[in-house]
Amino acid sequence: MSKKLLFLLPLLGLAACDTSKEFAPDENAGMQVDKQVAIFESKDNQKQWVLRAETVDFSDLQTATLKNPDLLLKENGTDSASVTGKTGSFDYLKKKVSIEGNARIKSFTENVVITADRFFYDVNKNRIWSDDKTIITRGGVKVTAKEGVVTDSKLARIEIKNQTTRLPEDTRELKSASL
Repeated sequence: MSKKLLFLLPLLGLAACDTSKEFAPDENAGMQVDKQVAIFESKDNQKQWVLRAETVDFSDLQTATLKNPDLLLKENGTDSASVTGKTGSFDYLKKKVSIEGNARIKSFTENVVITADRFFYDVNKNRIWSDDKTIITRGGVKVTAKEGVVTDSKLARIEIKNQTTRLPEDTRELKSASL
């Protein structure tokens, strides 16, 4: 009987030392996080868009999770607009970006600022859209799109879904906006 006990004792000791749970993916989720990351796409030696983020979590094989993302959109090699927010994601396979949390689009060519809870960008279609209340400001005029907007990266043409408009109170607001 004592020989059996001596044989089982080392096996019990090995079982007690099992550390496989220490390497569970949930506990090491931070191992795929990088800081100050830029993801971009180029065509004919010109960047089409650049997605920067303070931190990026690459642990999901299909989607990167972004903190403080800034999507810089380009047209003919020139910056055309910027989309910023608090959080976001980039789906590698679908080539779609989501930016949310005080999301804001600023056009550098059209003097337009668009704000919403979140924006989406489809890289393949070069299309930006929102799906809820969105405010478009140009000069002294504010337009509220109750069901969102759809536009391209230049923001030259914006499709507004279910809108209300606030016009300037006097002509001075319009004159100062045109300067």
